[in-house]
Amino acid sequence: FFFFFFFWGGGGGGGGVVAESGPRAASVSSILNDDQIREVEAYGDDDASLYHHRYHHHHHHHDRRRTICELFRPYRMRVAVVSASSAMFVMLIIMGATSLAMNRQYGYGLTTVSLVIQLHVCAMFIPCFFTGEILAFLGKVNTMVLGCLFFVISVLSGFTGAKISNFLFSLIALGMGWNFLFIGSTRLLVEGLTHDEQSRVEGVNEVFVQGFGAAGALASGFLVAQSWHTVLFCAIPIIVVNLGMLIALKIQRCGQTLMVDIPELAGARITDGEEDDGDDDHEDADAADAAAAAPTARESKTSSHSDSHS
Repeated sequence: FFFFFFFWGGGGGGGGVVAESGPRAASVSSILNDDQIREVEAYGDDDASLYHHRYHHHHHHHDRRRTICELFRPYRMRVAVVSASSAMFVMLIIMGATSLAMNRQYGYGLTTVSLVIQLHVCAMFIPCFFTGEILAFLGKVNTMVLGCLFFVISVLSGFTGAKISNFLFSLIALGMGWNFLFIGSTRLLVEGLTHDEQSRVEGVNEVFVQGFGAAGALASGFLVAQSWHTVLFCAIPIIVVNLGMLIALKIQRCGQTLMVDIPELAGARITDGEEDDGDDDHEDADAADAAAAAPTARESKTSSHSDSHS
């Protein structure tokens, strides 16, 4: 039922109306999401027609409801799901094993163990008060890379020793890494989607996130039975793969930015819809020239008739 609801379930999406940006901006508001509408408002009425040309072709080709496969075709969507899932998996596999390792393997009391877990939970959620500012300053991908780096610090701290300070530093870094990676990935997931599409992709993302989270919680008990370092070793490849995917996405976006910044490359990226609009403009111009030439022809014909009567 869960898969059926989010893969084929109904739901209405759409944009609002830009009331203060002029009639041309309002005409394109139905095919833009909220972020794009705010961008149109920033440009004003004179440049709103540019956004009409930018999204006109996209609108005609996406009148039908896109499937889940089409929504997850962009590389950034797959990166967002992998990042959110790996953030939950790594966090739960290390957090779940920490209390067992401290109490069973290293002999710490429950009071000390509970203090470490409490500080870890605080590190997970206290950064939420300023994570939005970090996302706005660094960007979504850079914030996610920062989260992976905190995961690396957590693993390295766990390898360096078994003192209380090692466990505290490892779990605090783990909580902050989860916060930056998970929140950044969920923001990246809904980038440029309509409200209906956001609900569907978020549902699919939750399936993977909760599934990998449950797998991490179950695996932590089996792995910590081997040793505390076995848990850390299992987290390393997941962090490395996630970090590699983020770097690849960063390179891809830098290449797209380079194409936009170079006029020669940007001018070559003309969509088929814009070419059709250009052809229509030429046809309209030819029709206007013909209409302007018609009165001149009639005047010359009238003057020739009058000369013959004379």
